[in-house]
Amino acid sequence: LEEVLAATLVLEARLTEFRHENHRLRQMLNFEARSEHQLIAAEVVARDPSGWFQTVSINKGSLHGVAENLAVVTSEGLVGSVLAVSPVTSQVLLLTDSRRAVSAMVQRSREPGTVGVVEANADLPGYLRMINLPRDANIQPGDTIISSGLGGIYPQGLVLGYVLEMVEEELGLFRFALLRPAANFNRLEEVFVVVPGAAPAQGSEGAF
Repeated sequence: LEEVLAATLVLEARLTEFRHENHRLRQMLNFEARSEHQLIAAEVVARDPSGWFQTVSINKGSLHGVAENLAVVTSEGLVGSVLAVSPVTSQVLLLTDSRRAVSAMVQRSREPGTVGVVEANADLPGYLRMINLPRDANIQPGDTIISSGLGGIYPQGLVLGYVLEMVEEELGLFRFALLRPAANFNRLEEVFVVVPGAAPAQGSEGAF
């Protein structure tokens, strides 16, 4: 009976994991079908525990059409960009790495004057902040922050995160917004590499 119970518990754990994987893949397939961009599906195959919020490795490379500086996303939002490429794998620099910054704006207002820069938050690893915001910027807690399309790497409209609170800079001339990332950086398993150009005709599929 103990052996049967142990086998049953193992089976239940595997079934739970399969259900979670099925849910994630359905979300990604729905995202791929709605996307305006051509996407390359990939799996995260390596991650350095000492640099958890810095880089990950994926199982697609130059032979699959991946190139340096292409944006990497999940169905939830922006993950980062391709840092280095080999024939069959690539290294992705995460949005939560201090070396990465993205020009961004508030989705609600889309005002040109509300364009700022989203970067890693050194004081809170795993969180982001939107800096260079004037004091009268039309931004508030709960707002969705998206890529502005400026800078040439990230297409416009990719979700970066959600405003948690506004914080005054030291001299009081500017503010920055503390953001919760849209993508779950604690658990990255499947991602998409965004390829410039229109999405392929409906019916074509990408494979992990």
